Amino acid sequence: YQWSESEDDGCPKCLSEGLKIESDEEDSCNECTDSATVMYNTGLIHMKHGEFDSAEKCFNLAVECFDVMSEESECNDGNNFAYKSLVFADLFNNIGYIQYRNGNIIEAENNFTKALQIGKSVVSQASGDYKNKIIQGYKHIGTIYYNIGVMKAMLGFNDEVISPLERSLGLQKVALGESHPDIAIVQHNIGIVLIGAEQWDDAMNAFLESLRIIRFVYGNEDREVAKELFNIAKVHEMKGEYEEAIHVYEESLRIERLTLGVIHPETIMTMYEIGQIYQNKGDMNEALNMYHDILSVAKASNNIEESSLVLVLHEMVRIYLEIGNIDAATKLYAEVASTIELNSADKALVDIVGLAQVKDLLVNPPAAAAA
Repeated sequence: YQWSESEDDGCPKCLSEGLKIESDEEDSCNECTDSATVMYNTGLIHMKHGEFDSAEKCFNLAVECFDVMSEESECNDGNNFAYKSLVFADLFNNIGYIQYRNGNIIEAENNFTKALQIGKSVVSQASGDYKNKIIQGYKHIGTIYYNIGVMKAMLGFNDEVISPLERSLGLQKVALGESHPDIAIVQHNIGIVLIGAEQWDDAMNAFLESLRIIRFVYGNEDREVAKELFNIAKVHEMKGEYEEAIHVYEESLRIERLTLGVIHPETIMTMYEIGQIYQNKGDMNEALNMYHDILSVAKASNNIEESSLVLVLHEMVRIYLEIGNIDAATKLYAEVASTIELNSADKALVDIVGLAQVKDLLVNPPAAAAA
């Protein structure tokens, strides 16, 4: 069987293909191989049902079986043992995956690193016809490289993230081809890292390649297309290319409205980003129009998070204050405040904005204007 778990971008991946018991001879090596295979597959079943502690116990028992085989010289028969060692690498990867889920980031990285060392050794020692089989293992080794890159990012080692991700990209292209969805995920994460390093052009290239694959796999109007367009627009925005950013954001927004609906948080976020760009450009009327559209959606649906509404309210009040229209700001506050309650989290949001003038206006509207 094969079980594939759905995971978010930017998370480590488990290796979840079940193994077959193929030995037909009775000896200690095959007994160890069969035992390890049973434990490996049982661990995968536990993972499928969310029983990660039990899965880790099974994987560790499988590791013990491989340890026994590694001590027996007659079990180390070249390519056959290389295959077993590749599964050995998978075990450490999956143990690392479980430790990641449990919040043990350092232990997870250590197991991913151990898995990578074993995998690289297998590839370097393979020979003959088995060399072709090992190419199929490149996907596994590429996955391990990917996991190491993710762990480096989580630990804040930003300078050490790109190298393993690029190695993962190269290996997975060999195993999967240029247009596999997994390649898009790696390209996407390379783009995210490059944004952090302010390498805008390289980040843009990574996102564009990810977008090419996503369109090839899912079509032009899929939710995943909208997500990647959003990232491309963000790079344009960071580079100060506002017109290009607005154009791409609007295409993302069109697809989000089509696939997610007008009240989905991602749709609202894209509308908000467009409003922000107009605001940064100094085009206050267009910014207010976009923010009013968000409030209109909120009134029609009554299904938008209060924090999102308060955030939009902040920006609109800020604009009205900048153009000196205190009456409009106060009227807007009264209108929105009638539909939401300013709780402690929202008050904290006001503090984050850092505009004492806005905070005072929201909490204590001027008496003359309120009247």
